[in-house]
Amino acid sequence: MSNELNKNLKNEVSAAIGNTTIADSILKNFTQLVVAEQLKFPDNYNVGNQLKLAYLSIIQNPDLTGCTPTSIGQALTEFALQGLEVDKKQVYFIKFGNQLKMFRSYFGDVAVAYRTELVKDIKAMVVYRGDKFETTISNDEEVVAFHKTSFVNRDNEIIGAYAVATLPDGAKRYCIMTKKEIEANWNKSRSQKREVQKEFPQEMAKRTVIRRLVKMLFNTANTSDNYIAATIASYNRTTEEEYENNIENSQTPRKTTVNNYILPESEAPLSDELVADPVEDVVATVEPSVESVEDE
Repeated sequence: MSNELNKNLKNEVSAAIGNTTIADSILKNFTQLVVAEQLKFPDNYNVGNQLKLAYLSIIQNPDLTGCTPTSIGQALTEFALQGLEVDKKQVYFIKFGNQLKMFRSYFGDVAVAYRTELVKDIKAMVVYRGDKFETTISNDEEVVAFHKTSFVNRDNEIIGAYAVATLPDGAKRYCIMTKKEIEANWNKSRSQKREVQKEFPQEMAKRTVIRRLVKMLFNTANTSDNYIAATIASYNRTTEEEYENNIENSQTPRKTTVNNYILPESEAPLSDELVADPVEDVVATVEPSVESVEDE
């Protein structure tokens, strides 16, 4: 892609977003990334169609009215930069005050991992009381040595979970967490309600270990590819905004710069008001088994 924004992309964005102000905001962000040679979409990703679907899902949701055009543009920029798809439930949008935020679902985490081509396969398993489960240390890393379960054990207490990723070279990387570690992670989410975790503990435990493993793989990747680096930077930005300790920061409008940092538009704080909808409650109406927000 040349230093000037690809004409076809500009037409796609303009056609997808009827609101000129928001479209201009997205185009400005994209232009900065193109100039820095940090923007590329997956070959099978129709950015115009996905932006249109995402924008329609925002304006048709009464719970998302009143969001600033800047925050909508930023959320849609991050959405497209990560190559996410609304129709596959890889993303959802949440309103905090007058700021719109983009959060990934369980499916979104896996999809971004695949699209960077840093991961060939990734799966998660739950460990129940009664399972035969052992870990060992291999090459200074904890790995799963043995796991044998039984169908009847699925009604037993969850004692842990693990995710395993197969890398392009065939090597495997693990994330292994005890139930106590998983719950400590859940406690970092913005909403302190635990309806989703109580109703779907297996799926939420899987989501937690996959999210942590993907984050570890991304942040230890040795890549000189600007496109992958930009995707990882976007992934990290939107992940950080899911935490309770980042609520205050999320109230400040932010903009993308070509070096992948997010800077405040203004030092003036916005309203302290937060929308009453907790993250898990919003997610539960969509896909409660996998689409909650609470992980590193």
